[in-house]
Amino acid sequence: MKIKAFTAISLIAAAIFVCSISSGWMDKPARIDNAIIQQSVSKGLLLLQTSGYVFTNNTLFKCGSCHHTTLTAMAADIARNKGVPLIDSFTANRIYAMEGTIREVCNPNLVNQFIPVNFIAPYILIGLAAEKYPANMYTDIAVNYIMSQAKRDGSFLAESIRVPLESGEIHHTAMAVRAIELYASPAKKTLVNDQVIKTKNWLEKAQTNNQQELVFQLLGMQWCGSDVTKKITIAVKLKGMQNADGGWAQLPTLKSDAYATGQALYALYESGMVKPEDALYQQGISYLLKTQQQTGAWFVATRSFPIQPFVNSDFPPYDNNQHISAAASNWAVMALLIALPDKS
Repeated sequence: MKIKAFTAISLIAAAIFVCSISSGWMDKPARIDNAIIQQSVSKGLLLLQTSGYVFTNNTLFKCGSCHHTTLTAMAADIARNKGVPLIDSFTANRIYAMEGTIREVCNPNLVNQFIPVNFIAPYILIGLAAEKYPANMYTDIAVNYIMSQAKRDGSFLAESIRVPLESGEIHHTAMAVRAIELYASPAKKTLVNDQVIKTKNWLEKAQTNNQQELVFQLLGMQWCGSDVTKKITIAVKLKGMQNADGGWAQLPTLKSDAYATGQALYALYESGMVKPEDALYQQGISYLLKTQQQTGAWFVATRSFPIQPFVNSDFPPYDNNQHISAAASNWAVMALLIALPDKS
């Protein structure tokens, strides 16, 4: 009897803990009006779609970029589920850009089938999946390339030359394993399953206090099927980084911004660690709504050293901060879209 009573008490305590870490269950603020969120995302999405078109057509090889194309594809995927209208011609342009990029960098006729920038393949495959792009020879080659970068411990080789969009071993590992799951052929099922298990174990043991690394540690664990108790440990750390203004910062030395805030909210929701009605989430989207510019953009200052010629995309603030600001705006729009009800 004592053992049964102890077990019951333990289960109740665990349930209360999970509820409490999912944030604000005893103190829920009034939900932000859906009409306000709808207006915000409509402005943001229109700007992101038009700017993405400009960027693609201003680049030499019609680049399917992470900041203007793949992240916008992810935002568009959520928008469709929420019944938010999109412009079909811009959708076609995104697919064209991503398809062209993967054909270029995964050309099997080249001696080096993939240019040595390890983040490109995962970004492109995740973006293509968001647009429901079917698997083909080029996605197969991309999967092979990604799997060739896997290390024995389950992580993936990463470079950190374009902070924060392409930075960090945990960041790259999570994206790599997700891309493999999305596009690996049935013939690779055993290899992929083995890789997912190794990557899951590595992610669960990885140690970091970096905001973006925690975001992708949580996402990677979700994608690999980690137990909820393991995810809770990471979620608590990420939740603890929320600032008094409701936002998150990329680094402890920086102020809150839309890039870190949108990412954090997206990861916490996707992993099942918060609901849109929770106080933490409502405070986060309140911060995003307050910091959106009249243009529909969110401004974030670049921290990356330029390694390529600058390409204008007509995105505010119209200087070398526009690419990271576009990425930040995509994450912000995704977080806001999640707070809207699904289309009926």
